[in-house]
Amino acid sequence: MNKSNRPSYSIWLNLTLLTCAVFFIVCLIGDIFGYSFCRFCWYGDFFTESYIGAASFLGTPDVRFYVFLTCFYLSTLLTYPILFCVVNIILNLKKDHVFEKINTRYLSIISICCFLICLICIVGSFATFSLVAVSMIGLFVGLIVQCVRLVMDKAIDMRDELDLTV
Repeated sequence: MNKSNRPSYSIWLNLTLLTCAVFFIVCLIGDIFGYSFCRFCWYGDFFTESYIGAASFLGTPDVRFYVFLTCFYLSTLLTYPILFCVVNIILNLKKDHVFEKINTRYLSIISICCFLICLICIVGSFATFSLVAVSMIGLFVGLIVQCVRLVMDKAIDMRDELDLTV
């Protein structure tokens, strides 16, 4: 199949890069105004006031707020490596470097960051149960990315074997 008959995915790749840029800007704004936003959400009753009673040090709302704020900033900090990896995967796809080991490394970094966000939010759920939903989303996305990485790793191994056979 020559190059002119192949479908062009460049519009979708460019759209994904644009979306990553927008998400990067939103994360930066979130980091800059995160304290005010979290304070507004916390004291505006957007989050439940329930917490695990066995953690007695979380008895005051201010301590729970600072635990929530710490979870917020740690989670946004982990989005930057995810965005970096996604952008690099998209740039590799634009160069037609699809089945490369570097892409599987990027996917590994993405899944590790998702699992870390899950872990941070599970710890934060001691302060507010609202973070349980975020932790489940992080776990689910991390598992999906890990599955894609494993499939891609297997495809790379199969391609290498085929290249040796031919």
